Amino acid sequence: MQSRAAELAQELGAQWNYLTSCGPDATQTIFHLHGHLVPRCADDSLALPWTYSIREQEPAR
Repeated sequence: MQSRAAELAQELGAQWNYLTSCGPDATQTIFHLHGHLVPRCADDSLALPWTYSIREQEPAR
């Protein structure tokens, strides 16, 4: 799967992150294999990892 994702990313051009989630601590709720091919650019402001701590999710006071 990872090899195919790398081939697909190369075919599409640009720059990519390939991410997988495995297990409940990695935000996986149903056990299965999957991947995310995420397009990236220098100013996309996408912060990784996907989730944030509870403190960061609380609204500012």
